[in-house]
Parts: sequence; C-alpha cells; structure tokens
Amino acid sequence: MPEPMGEKLKLLSVKSLYHSRITRAVLAFVLLSLYYLFVSPHFEKFLVNAIGQSVQANSMTQMNALSPVFDIHVYSAEYSLSSNITEANKTGISRFLTLDPRVLAMNKFLTDYHSPMAQYSSVFISEADKYGLDWRLVASISGVESAFGNIIPGGDSNNGWGWRGINKDENGWSVFATWPDGIKEITRGLSQGYGVTLTPFEIEPAYCPPCAEGSAHAWANGVTRFMNELDYYVDNLDNQ
Repeated sequence: MPEPMGEKLKLLSVKSLYHSRITRAVLAFVLLSLYYLFVSPHFEKFLVNAIGQSVQANSMTQMNALSPVFDIHVYSAEYSLSSNITEANKTGISRFLTLDPRVLAMNKFLTDYHSPMAQYSSVFISEADKYGLDWRLVASISGVESAFGNIIPGGDSNNGWGWRGINKDENGWSVFATWPDGIKEITRGLSQGYGVTLTPFEIEPAYCPPCAEGSAHAWANGVTRFMNELDYYVDNLDNQ
C-alpha cells in the first residue's frame, strides 16, 4: 500500500475516534465531574449573594408586615448538650444542660452561612414562639434579602431583611441598634401584620413585587429553600 494512503487511513481513524459517541460521552462526563467538584460550590454561593442583592435592590415596599409560611412546628423534646456531675451534686444525679433543638439547628445553620446573627439564634426562636410565628421564617427571609446579614444597607444598620417599616435612614431603610433589635421588630411586624397563614408565594407580591411578576419567583423559592434547609438541620443534629 502506498505510504500516502496509509497516512490518510490513520487520519481517518483519529477523526472517527474524536467524533464517536463514546468519546463525546466520556468527555461530557469528565467536564461534568470537574464542574460539580470545583465550580458548582463557588457558583451556588455567588448565586445566593447575587439574588439577595437583586431582591434587596428591587424591593420598594414601604410597609413590611408579613406572615409565616407553614403551620407552626412544635418541638417539645429537649436536646441534651452535655451531662456532668458537679461537686455540689452530692447525690450523684447527673445534671443535664438542655437546649431547644431549634436553637442548636439555627446556630449551626447560620454559622455555616457565616452569618453575624448566628450568636443570636435563641432570639429567633424565643421571639417566634412569643408571637406564634414559624421559627424558620425570619432567618430564611434574611437569607434571600441579605445573604443572612452579610450584605446590608449602610453596612451597620443591622437590617438583614430589606425592612422599611420604622427608624428609616435617608434612603428609607430601617436601622436597628443591634441584631436582636432587628430580629424582634421583624418578628413582631410579620406576626401582627398578616397573621400566620400565608405562604412565601402569597407573601412575595408585598415583599418583592418584581419577583412576583416573574415566572422564576426567586424570592418565594429562596425563602422556601432556606426553611426546608432548617428542617433538615433540626432533623439531623446528631449527624452534624
């Protein structure tokens, strides 16, 4: 066989390999694996922050008086943090340091999102119980509005909810002296404004009108996602 013909056959074999379905499938699998390992974690974090900024910028509601998402969850069991016998306990009976599991879940959840509000997890729970509000709602709204308090108006407003109800600055944003003050006011406003029956999709038209007009419903879906995550955290405390 002449040598030029042999070279042509080799080139055809290489081209056939490049264009084969198996080769393309393997290449697609490799690229997909690299995306999930190296790109996806950073991209999702960026996307959450971007949605938070967009929602906060587009929210023009002057009175934020909203309501919880689902029926109130009742967590009656106490979660044991530790047990020890103190010197004062001469009877030898173990003294248990107990804490509401929702507080533990909230703290772990907010800590994982690097929220400055993590240390005030008990305030979220106590204030929600005080008004009969779903314990997950206020924190979940902050996730969409401010990436859990990491992106807030003025930098020191302690307003992680895009709230415009009281104590407004020159741009109309509410300013709170501390994070607990903000949590308390938002919880009060949500519970007393609309009651305890609305879903995120029913809340969305008042909180973020542009989001309600779009088909993606970024605000409602974001709040619902974080509420579901909190359920996962409270159900899996022993595994964290």
